[in-house]
Amino acid sequence: DLHPAAGIPNIYFNPDGTAFTGFSGSDIGAYRFQGSLDGLQFKRTTNGLLAENWLDDELLVPLDRKNFFVRGSYEINDWVSVFAQGMFNRAESSSVQQPPQATDGWSAQIPVDGRDIPADLAQLLASRPDPTAPWQLYHNLDMGGNRSARTDVFTYNMMAGFEGIVPGSDWTWELFASEGESETSSYITGIYSLSRYRQIISAPDWGKGLTIQGNTQQGGFGASTATCTSGLNPFMPVDQITQDCIDAIAADLKTRSTMKQTNVELNAQGGLFDLPAGQVRAAVGASYRKNEYEFLNDTLTTQGRSFDDQAIGIYPSGNSFGEMDVTEFYGELLVPVLANLPLIQRLDLELGARTSDYNTTGSSFTWKALADWQVNDYLRVRGGFNRAERAPNLAELFLAQQQTFSLATGGDVCSVNNRQPWSANPERNPNAAGVRALCEAMMGAAGAAFFYGNDAFQGAGPAFVFPTVEGNPNLEPETAKTWTAGIVFSSPFQSPLLERLSLTVDYYTIEVEDAIGLESPDYLQQGCFDTAFNPTLDVNNPLCQKITRNVGIGTLGNVLGTYVNNGRFETSGVDAQINWSTDIGPGTFGINTTFSYLIDMEVTEFPGAPTIDYAGTLGGGGLVGLSGGFFQWKLFNNFSYTYDRLYVGLQWQHLPSVRSGSYALDPNTTTMGAPSYDLFNLATSYAVTDNTVVRFGVDNLFDKAPPRTGVNTAPPPGTLAGGSYDAGNYDVIGRRFYIGATTSF
Repeated sequence: DLHPAAGIPNIYFNPDGTAFTGFSGSDIGAYRFQGSLDGLQFKRTTNGLLAENWLDDELLVPLDRKNFFVRGSYEINDWVSVFAQGMFNRAESSSVQQPPQATDGWSAQIPVDGRDIPADLAQLLASRPDPTAPWQLYHNLDMGGNRSARTDVFTYNMMAGFEGIVPGSDWTWELFASEGESETSSYITGIYSLSRYRQIISAPDWGKGLTIQGNTQQGGFGASTATCTSGLNPFMPVDQITQDCIDAIAADLKTRSTMKQTNVELNAQGGLFDLPAGQVRAAVGASYRKNEYEFLNDTLTTQGRSFDDQAIGIYPSGNSFGEMDVTEFYGELLVPVLANLPLIQRLDLELGARTSDYNTTGSSFTWKALADWQVNDYLRVRGGFNRAERAPNLAELFLAQQQTFSLATGGDVCSVNNRQPWSANPERNPNAAGVRALCEAMMGAAGAAFFYGNDAFQGAGPAFVFPTVEGNPNLEPETAKTWTAGIVFSSPFQSPLLERLSLTVDYYTIEVEDAIGLESPDYLQQGCFDTAFNPTLDVNNPLCQKITRNVGIGTLGNVLGTYVNNGRFETSGVDAQINWSTDIGPGTFGINTTFSYLIDMEVTEFPGAPTIDYAGTLGGGGLVGLSGGFFQWKLFNNFSYTYDRLYVGLQWQHLPSVRSGSYALDPNTTTMGAPSYDLFNLATSYAVTDNTVVRFGVDNLFDKAPPRTGVNTAPPPGTLAGGSYDAGNYDVIGRRFYIGATTSF
């Protein structure tokens, strides 16, 4: 990618492993391509040519886990018992990723100093207006193999308490206290220091024979010495790069996090008094809960610490600390209103209330009122109202600044091909000229000239972005109002084929106000460029100030977002379940079917703004805290056959075809969702004895691959079709087997 203005060409690789050597910025097609051949495989390159398959045994992820659990109780007398239990778990896992890549902000400036380079590259560099200007190299840092991480997790939980009955009544009670802690330590290898990498690779002859002494101002006092025998020539075979060169730039990372919870709880339940329709029963309780969290990052990747160096391929984050405690009281009543009347076999009310006092957000009050009407032996009607609140969690409150790599699912609205109605696309936005002027002001003259002169940046699909996220200690709880209504039907028929048939159907509608959500890149862009929120398209708008454009090229860079209470959403739908079984042959065949239909999913990230219906789409990831995947309907079936001690079950999950989240904003979008998807799991068990059961199963029985979502079927010139794999809704692991046994003594 030759940058004529700056005189800095970048070297990229084609999918077949060969390098681009003569493309200008306006002609390049895959400027973001960094080693992924088809989204599932990666290849190493040697001398710019395809070398070896990277996916083999290297990608196996071993797991070693040990568990211990013990529980005991002692009956002091007929009314009181004491109990205690403990649990310990240790898990060690290893995982592998592709090697890091010295690209974009992690690349190096290479001087023109007569070093050994391919002849065609030397010819290209000599053809520039300034042949002596440095050039920029993009390549895989695969000389030390893959990145790997070893993670150790230690977890314990201890609980002790009393339980008993109240003499002369049916009341039961329990009082207990528990404490648990989970500690996670990670050790990541295959990571390299950006500063040391740049120092060696930019040295004469790629750093060959280099010896570097630390703290030279004090004669090397207290410092180490690094050597590099072979140099870091990216055009030589990776197996010829000597180990001392790899060690000289290696930057192994170590992190530690702990989560601790302390809980004290008292619960009691029993009968209060009798009414004509039956006994009024109650449940009451109180609890105190404290959560503490600490995350300690490696110094090299800690935000605000290592300002003169960083780890290639790793985004910085801060050390995070936080604690939260809450005291709660609750009470519930089961009130029998009517019984043994025509069409009213029984009518019960379930009433409940809870008060919570958080040290972070103050007091919260929630309540519910539900009714259960048993019409006859075959029909039951149920429903009611529930008011709930969700207090912000530790991460939403106290997360330290953390930078990551992400996508703006709505794309870069400064692109003239973007499909958002507040973009710089004149076909979509009557204010496009004003948006472009604001974009140019944010980019600067050089960045705007390069951005709008490069077709590769004028994409319509998702855009790369580097958001920095931090918690917001000023968050308030989000509130929800839920209405439900449903029926439970049991078969009145006595025939063997229908007597074990049951059906439940429930309707729900939920309205959430002050929803807690992250200021996503799409949220920030709309708040900046939409005249509904920035009427004068002022560059000093607070949300515009959170968006950074990359210097010199104008593309989206770092954006700063936090958690806010700005959003709301309303949703409704129907859930249904059918259970049926009958005797077939010597055993019993059964079907359990669950069907969900989403009527609407109305969402907005801005207070007072109209909602957008995302039902039938994959949604926008992170919308007001929602995870996406708003399928219009879902079907889950379980077929089973039992005979004596044998059980065989086949699960079938069906997801219908779904549109991309961008369809909700633009029905003419060329960004696709996914076709229908079917996943089957097999589960079997056999009771070898009365005390021992053996289990065997196969998940993803037919090794169904996940669909690629977010593919742009009509990408603008110079851009790729893109797409990714959705691990939240589809199986991205593949066929897998398990076997186990349970025995009692």
